Amino acid sequence: MSQSERVESICSTQRLDLVFTIVSRGKGETVLDIFREYKVLQNIICHGHGTAPSSILEMFGLGATDKDIVLSFVKAENSKKILSDLSKKLEFSKPGHGIAFTVPLESIAGIMSFKFLTADLTEEV
Repeated sequence: MSQSERVESICSTQRLDLVFTIVSRGKGETVLDIFREYKVLQNIICHGHGTAPSSILEMFGLGATDKDIVLSFVKAENSKKILSDLSKKLEFSKPGHGIAFTVPLESIAGIMSFKFLTADLTEEV
């Protein structure tokens, strides 16, 4: 098998999701702790500030508009379990406690980028 075939095989069998987690400002570190339990090491925390009208915020029970937005790259096979844990531990069922969702990543250019995102830098290609 050629190197390009091996690279294509690795990238096509190990699907990735990008998980967006939006929580109140200051809760981002708690989110990171949950991802660390799953050995998800590639996370980005951004600070957000909502601009929606207060009537919409009240309808969704969001209240404060300062948020931590955590973007995490996870293996697709782990996404549902991670979302379930986030929901339980951060009490997403209660209004204003946060939200998490995934976006599937269809392609990533470069095997080293893929390995970096999956924290698998030891495997030979």
